Amino acid sequence: MKCSDLMKKAGAGFMVLCLCSLLSSMTVKAAGNPVVVIDPGHGGTNMGAQYNGCNEKDLTLQIANAMYQELSQYEGITVYMTRTADTELSLKERADYAKMAGADFLYSIHLNASNDHRLFGAEVWVPSVGNFYTRGYQFGTAVLEEFRGLGIFTKGIKTKLGTTGDEYYGILKNSRANGVNAVIIEHCYMDQGHDATYAYGAGALTALGKADATAVAKYYGLKSTALGKDYSGYQKVSVAVPNGVKAQDDTPPEYCNISFVSKDAGTGKAQIAVTTKDSQSPIIYYDYSANGGQNFSSLGSWLADTQGQITIPVNAYGSSQVVVRTYNSYYGFTQSNMITVP
Repeated sequence: MKCSDLMKKAGAGFMVLCLCSLLSSMTVKAAGNPVVVIDPGHGGTNMGAQYNGCNEKDLTLQIANAMYQELSQYEGITVYMTRTADTELSLKERADYAKMAGADFLYSIHLNASNDHRLFGAEVWVPSVGNFYTRGYQFGTAVLEEFRGLGIFTKGIKTKLGTTGDEYYGILKNSRANGVNAVIIEHCYMDQGHDATYAYGAGALTALGKADATAVAKYYGLKSTALGKDYSGYQKVSVAVPNGVKAQDDTPPEYCNISFVSKDAGTGKAQIAVTTKDSQSPIIYYDYSANGGQNFSSLGSWLADTQGQITIPVNAYGSSQVVVRTYNSYYGFTQSNMITVP
């Protein structure tokens, strides 16, 4: 489905407080009730990723509207949005909005794209220190659980530091400075066939927004009479508060070794055993070459597609020189030894 069709289905959205009038029209929350802010990424001249005739700024607003509508049906929570139209806001303005709202959490809504159009899957970026990291990781675990239920490949929960050692992502840096928990939710890729259904399928963006809302409801143990849901018994994952800074993994997997298992001459497919390890971050992708590394396949999902063995097409009538690469969640890769498949 093209973006023009998606926008026709989007509707007018939900009018909530804008930044300029927030202080004068603030809703007083009940004691102990969480306040959350949904932040549709990009807006105005900031298009975000562009693919398939779509602008990321438009898709994030549709996801955020669906998240707002769903989450507003739960009792005991106050929900705001940083924008409800095609408005341009700086990262600091978004974070300051959350601070003025008295927010406990800000959710920055995004979709992804990559330069070579190879990557796919969902990931969550969280702050790198203290309770900000722990709470972000706990929410990230809940939302990735929801995405897996939709069939989306999940790439994990990550941190990223800039060259000065502070948060790389401005929304996380500014929110942390304001004392507000925040995460960036990268739902899927706009430019990759694996994720096309989740970005462009009928009702797909609404499903993503509802998944986000459910994760928030689980994180806060909320109930909804209207929806018939009760997450008061949900147990958040136990995450220790880190000592110091949780930096990104800048190293590739420690090793990737392969060996020949078998070949089916009729189908021209070989079974290759792969052993690989990364102590710092999980292995998420693999690819392979059957011509000695001259050309590589598209990426496959390591955990979903393999149990330490992969099937690849090779020369049915002669030998092939096979190598495999495995990638960690920060896209560092290690190339295996080369083997000859007879």
